[in-house]
Amino acid sequence: MCAGFVYRPHVDTAEGVFTPDIVLDRLVVAVGNARFPVSVERLTGDAAIEVVGAETRAQGAVALIAASAGSLIGIGSDHIDGALAEDPARARQVCAKPLARAAWRFAEIAGHLGEVILRTEAVDGAGRSHESETALSDLAALPGDGAVPAGTVVLVHSGADAPAGPASVTVALEDRRLARRLVHRYAVRVL
Repeated sequence: MCAGFVYRPHVDTAEGVFTPDIVLDRLVVAVGNARFPVSVERLTGDAAIEVVGAETRAQGAVALIAASAGSLIGIGSDHIDGALAEDPARARQVCAKPLARAAWRFAEIAGHLGEVILRTEAVDGAGRSHESETALSDLAALPGDGAVPAGTVVLVHSGADAPAGPASVTVALEDRRLARRLVHRYAVRVL
């Protein structure tokens, strides 16, 4: 049994930056009304992940982290194996789930979700770029503050189609009202 993933985010708040230790013992991926439990061992803060085959897809996601001192919002990726698309739960289980080491307090953005934008850029080996953009207010699956048990991270993405075979992925969260951004980049290496 997995002991959990120790998450040490740099939380940028109006009072300054702090870095708590949060033990995450549950990971859920939310796509529309579907929920997929995924092993917390798939979480990684690494700058690169390794995948089997070139059919994987990167889907930038908002990460809602339920901590004992209140929920945090960050970014990550629901990286999936497109070759297993007929079995969405399995497609998610086989790939790492990158999670950025920066976050905000969810309470600081809860009142203006329409002004917080999730952007994903996936670049393939030939240098072609695919971009998507979604306002958090459009993410029907985004749970509210206090809606999930402490120690849980929920990755929520828009379900937008992502191209197969990205070589690099950039996920960004932009808060237009408070003029701040979170950015996470990672490389994808095919074994």
